[in-house]
Amino acid sequence: MMTTVMSRTPLAALLLAATSILCAAPVLAQGVKPLPIEAFFQKPALGSPILSPSGKKLAMLRPSASGRMSLAIADVATPDKFIGVAQFSDADVRTVSWVNENRLVFDQIDFQAGRGEQKGAGLYAVNADGTDFVMLIQRAGEPVRSAVKEPLPARNSYVGPIRDGSDDVLIRRGVWNGEGLAVSWNLMRLNTKNLTVRNLYSGPLPEGVQEWVLDRSMQPRVVSTSDGKRGGKVYWREEGSGTWTELYHYDMVLSENAITPVAVDKDGQLYVRAPNPASDDGTMALFRYDVAAKKIDDKPIVNLPGFDFEGGMQFDSGTKDLLGVSFEQETTGVVWFNKDMKAIQEAIDKQLPATNNMISCGRCLEHENLVVMATSDIQAPVYFLYNKAANKLKLLGQSMPQLKSTDMAGTQDFVRIKARDGMSIPVYVTKPKGKGPFPTIALIHGGPYVRGNQWGFNPAVQFLASRGYAVIEPEFRGSTGYGSKLFRAGWKQWGLAMQDDMTDATKWAIAQGIADPKRIAIAGASYGGYATMMGLVKEPELYRAGINWVGVTDIELMYSIGWSDFMGADNPWMKYGMPVMIGDVSKDAAQLKATSPLQQAARIKQPVLMAYGEEDYRVPLPHGTKMRDALLASGNKNVEWVQYPGEGHGWMLTKNNIDFWGRVERFLDKNLK
Repeated sequence: MMTTVMSRTPLAALLLAATSILCAAPVLAQGVKPLPIEAFFQKPALGSPILSPSGKKLAMLRPSASGRMSLAIADVATPDKFIGVAQFSDADVRTVSWVNENRLVFDQIDFQAGRGEQKGAGLYAVNADGTDFVMLIQRAGEPVRSAVKEPLPARNSYVGPIRDGSDDVLIRRGVWNGEGLAVSWNLMRLNTKNLTVRNLYSGPLPEGVQEWVLDRSMQPRVVSTSDGKRGGKVYWREEGSGTWTELYHYDMVLSENAITPVAVDKDGQLYVRAPNPASDDGTMALFRYDVAAKKIDDKPIVNLPGFDFEGGMQFDSGTKDLLGVSFEQETTGVVWFNKDMKAIQEAIDKQLPATNNMISCGRCLEHENLVVMATSDIQAPVYFLYNKAANKLKLLGQSMPQLKSTDMAGTQDFVRIKARDGMSIPVYVTKPKGKGPFPTIALIHGGPYVRGNQWGFNPAVQFLASRGYAVIEPEFRGSTGYGSKLFRAGWKQWGLAMQDDMTDATKWAIAQGIADPKRIAIAGASYGGYATMMGLVKEPELYRAGINWVGVTDIELMYSIGWSDFMGADNPWMKYGMPVMIGDVSKDAAQLKATSPLQQAARIKQPVLMAYGEEDYRVPLPHGTKMRDALLASGNKNVEWVQYPGEGHGWMLTKNNIDFWGRVERFLDKNLK
């Protein structure tokens, strides 16, 4: 069966008859003061509501009296009467999973410490009534909280629940070499009460296992291996067999067209993500894989024209049946194969016609209630319980209740434009209230070899729109998620064709009457910071100002700064990926110099705001300080600089987010208005 998924048309307003939370977004009255910065960058008031295996209990994250995020439990019948079962005085609960009907596991984060000061998530277990709290995996560099049982070292990591009724969960444990690199990874069962650990699979394994795919009985059926360089192989094991058969091999570094195992269903059918032969743009689709013939089926199961398949298989944890497949086009969604789930989705969408409504459930067919997350471009996530028998939604709460859809200024569209060479470039466009042309921000995503955006709620973009700015977000060549043609076209194109795509998207916005040609800034973080500086170099007449936070400023520095996380003689990305996809520091020296903002600093005359974290190991601080000093030395007196102690590659602390975006607001007011 082939399903071509057509995306939901994004709507500019939210309509809901059942409640007043989601409603049409009117034009803000003249003279109305925009929301304060703090409103856009607060931590969530509700997060991750998740049903227990029986569907009778609900776990969720809520702020405690101290303001820290805590783990709370409620009965589904009375979801507003919850009790806190786990909290910390010096950390926040981050994610939670049910182990069984009476036990949960969760990890933590410290929202009151900088990104560079985080010590790892750790792992903890507790009963649903708050008893039998156990520290399972230690946080790096932190003393043990439990004096009763010794936790596992921080190098172990949580994978997920097993859902077999036991108190066990899956963890991942590395086999390390002398240089501190994991040469393989094993899956273990960890008992969340007595902390005993045993192998999930005790038979022989191929060398260098990196990834595992389990069947519906939680037995390993597929493993992916690495030779420690760039060679990768995928192996298959029949149920009950101790023999692993090689299915195929691939280049791990340059693997955008590699077949990737996704899941094994209860009948032993393997599903893979693979190139669609019928696609002109090299997009990936979901296929069945014939392990006997070692080939994919002729036709895909799920095909997303213009998008790579990114998602997963939705299995019912009770019946083990395949219910549907999650996907990502402009936004996320699910194509339901099961007729009952399809009917439920349609009923929910009818009541919430202008939001993207994602259903969360375990025993989806058995449970009386399901959790629904509703969101859109102007609505931060809102959570509901949906009762199947009554066909009714009950509000659980809002993640950001201080942000109402009626107060949001910007609505977002997804378009595809033609670059100067004819390449199709996806672009997300957010327009504020009123009539254009508007002062505009070309906001460039980081990576760069990632998918940057999707249609949905983005606090930073909404903040900019609330101040009257249009926001243009191009998915320039080199971005993933839109096919290998767009991705490969970005190789060795830092500051060249990749930069031209951003220019072309900005000029398209001018031609459409969206952007005011005399009031445009370019901004971005990480690679987006690099593109900001190169945009100022290449297009001095187009961009009046630039905002660069935690941005790369010189490609050679990525190779040479010893405390960058790219470094290491055995790092496959630095050794094999960077020279091919970014540039060889020797063979491409002239190009890297010509496309180095640091080397071209004298050409930047526009005002620049730069912000860096002092403990950034992805793009270390010298990228910023060297660029700042070069700009000042060349005579640019309009350089604003801030560095945040304790922060890494981005801002964790709310106060730093508020400070940074306040600086952005003042900088843009000064230079674009």
